[in-house]
Amino acid sequence: MTSRWKEEGTFLLFILPWIVGFLVFFVGPAALSMIYSFADYNSVTPPQWIGFDNYRDLFKDQIYLKSFGNTLYFVFIAVPVTVMFQILISVVLNVEIKGIRFFRTIYYLPYLVPPVATVIIWLLLFGTDGGFVNQLLEAVGIPKVDWFGSEGWSKPLIVTIGIWSSGGPVLIFLAALKGVPAQLYEAARIDGASRVRQFFTITLPMISPTILFSLVLQMIYYFQMFTESRLLNNGGPDYSSSTYMLNTYNTAFRDMKFGYAMAQSWILFVIILILTWIVMKTSNRWVYYESDKGGDA
Repeated sequence: MTSRWKEEGTFLLFILPWIVGFLVFFVGPAALSMIYSFADYNSVTPPQWIGFDNYRDLFKDQIYLKSFGNTLYFVFIAVPVTVMFQILISVVLNVEIKGIRFFRTIYYLPYLVPPVATVIIWLLLFGTDGGFVNQLLEAVGIPKVDWFGSEGWSKPLIVTIGIWSSGGPVLIFLAALKGVPAQLYEAARIDGASRVRQFFTITLPMISPTILFSLVLQMIYYFQMFTESRLLNNGGPDYSSSTYMLNTYNTAFRDMKFGYAMAQSWILFVIILILTWIVMKTSNRWVYYESDKGGDA
């Protein structure tokens, strides 16, 4: 018993710095932000208790609602598109041909580029005046496009940035594809299954845990997306590409409405929590875990 207490005491002693840091830098500020979300607080004057007014005002704030709608666009359209693209690219990169390692490296490189540098590259490519893409269009007689000043193009362009920077998730999908037993494909070929049928009946089920992992990460990423919208066109035009986080940032640091911004943050936390719970709860219907089937494929 003494030895056990010593072991547990040593363990607690080692993780004590982490516990203190977690309480001081995460739990404390989070609890304080919850309290301030019920107050009129501008970080200069003392907070004034206003009850649920901040939360009620959210439903009447047209800019907030538009930013929220844009974020839902990214989550429900960009996430499936991005995940499907990652799967297809990883399947292509999984083909063993000469020089494939070079292409795998090339595709992974954009993932290493910082988000700010990525946005600058996109500005050089799609800039209205002097952008590389517009120069190409003009060279073939097509009028240039105001990519970042158009409500129809601003959000799709932001989605392409997420797709272009998918090197990390593609690497994870590639590792998952390498883990699919080769004998499953051999048995399918003997049964006469086409490559398309093999993909849908073997590949997708076997990598479904990785799809779930990527889906949750991408969903949280797009809910919290800030840099792309902020640097490309500051959420414009007419807030058509403004995201939830950009609106929260502007509310706090431009309008000095910190209590209102904290209410927005807590709403976002609850939304992410609920959607993640729904995805995880329904995952047992489409995610295949080999261990749950007793090893039967």
